[in-house]
Order: sequence, then structure tokens, then C-alpha cells
Amino acid sequence: MRISSTVTKALLVLDQFLDGSPEFTVTQIAARTGIHKTTVLRLCVSLEKVGFLQREPSRAYQIGPKVWQLAQMYRRNFRLEDLVRPRLAALRDATGESVSFYVVEGDERVCLFRENSRFAVRHHLDEGVRLPLDRGVVGRVLMAYLGARGASFDKIRDGGHLTAQGREPDTTSVSVPLLDFQGRLRGALVVSGPSFRFEHKAAERALKLLRDAAIEISKSLPPTVEDGVRRAIKDRLRSQRLPALPN
Repeated sequence: MRISSTVTKALLVLDQFLDGSPEFTVTQIAARTGIHKTTVLRLCVSLEKVGFLQREPSRAYQIGPKVWQLAQMYRRNFRLEDLVRPRLAALRDATGESVSFYVVEGDERVCLFRENSRFAVRHHLDEGVRLPLDRGVVGRVLMAYLGARGASFDKIRDGGHLTAQGREPDTTSVSVPLLDFQGRLRGALVVSGPSFRFEHKAAERALKLLRDAAIEISKSLPPTVEDGVRRAIKDRLRSQRLPALPN
């Protein structure tokens, strides 16, 4: 299928607003995109006519109402599981180990989605299990990005991950936060396996794969947690209300 260069350029113009800036002039957009100023002006005029941009008295452009309408439609139809589950399965197949997605609920972390390793000897856990937030590798990652203080949490934030012995003996886990495009914490991804198999090189490879998956998921998250993600989380927790494991 042939891709229209005009459409691609128009979408690139809209992409400039993803960094949170409220408005841009034609000159600024041209400088950021590398598209000729005359072309940018023509694209902006076209986008304004169909409601994707609106022009301010200052002659700068802002996001138009049509973008908001599409965002509302996306949030209404958004299913978190459809976004996360395929990435977990791909990570499980690529690493051979168990992969989970956790969210925070109160002072607990909940395993919202899980793909267990196919190996007979594996780190096994059921979806819906509730664990203390201050336990385990993924718990520390979640706490770090919730703003917990201390050198160990600073190190996690600086590195963007944590690789360490898991909550259970003889296990190793690698975890990264899932942040949205505004840098807000939405959850955490973790790969876990028996230490004899999930050693340093395997953990390093898993870390790269986790980071790539987190970026992919982040790009598709709705702009606000209140509507899309939180509703999906609550629905999932309601159907998987299980007691927490003992410490």
C-alpha cells in the first residue's frame, strides 16, 4: 500500500503537540519538523478547516476540537488488556520466562495481567494476586516512581529499572515502570525466572525487551488515567478479587 506523503506530513505537524506545548507558529513547526514553511502553512490551513487545528489571534496554532473528539472516542473503546496482553505474550516467548503487569491499588500491588513461562521449572503466579507494595522487585520500582525517598529509590529512578533477587528465594526479576507520555506512573512490567536460568546476560536482554515494550504500550495509552486505564483496572480487579499472599 502506497503511503501518502502529504498525510504523513500532516500527522507529523500534529505530532509536535505531543510534548504538551499549547501552541506553535508556522515557523516553529517548520523548524521542528524540517518541512518547508510554505508546506507547513498549507497543511495547517487544511487541518484548521477540518477541525484538527485552530488558529489563535496571535497567529499561532493550537490543537482543535476534532482531536479532542477522537480522543474521547478512543478512551470509550479502549481496553487495557488488548494493549498489554500481546506484549506480555511476546516477552514471554522472547525471554522464556514469566512476565507480568502490575498496578498500584492503595498500599498493594496487583498482578493485573500475567503470562507464565512454559518451562516446567518457572516462577509461577496467578493473575489477580495482591501483594504488599513494599515487597519484591516490581514493588520497589512502583514505589520509586510514586516518589519514595532514599538512595535505593533514587538509583531505580536514575537507571529506569531494577534487576535483583525476587521476592521468592532463588529467583531473579527485572522490572521497568510503565509511564505515559506525560511521565505519570501507570504500572510496571516485570520478567521473573529461576536464577540458575535467568542469569546476567538473560536479564540484560530481558531489560532491553521490557523497555521497548513499555515504550510501545505508553504510546497507545489514553491521555488520562481517570477514564481509560483506571476503568479497565477496576473492571479487571472486580473480576479477580483474590486475597493477598502471606508475606
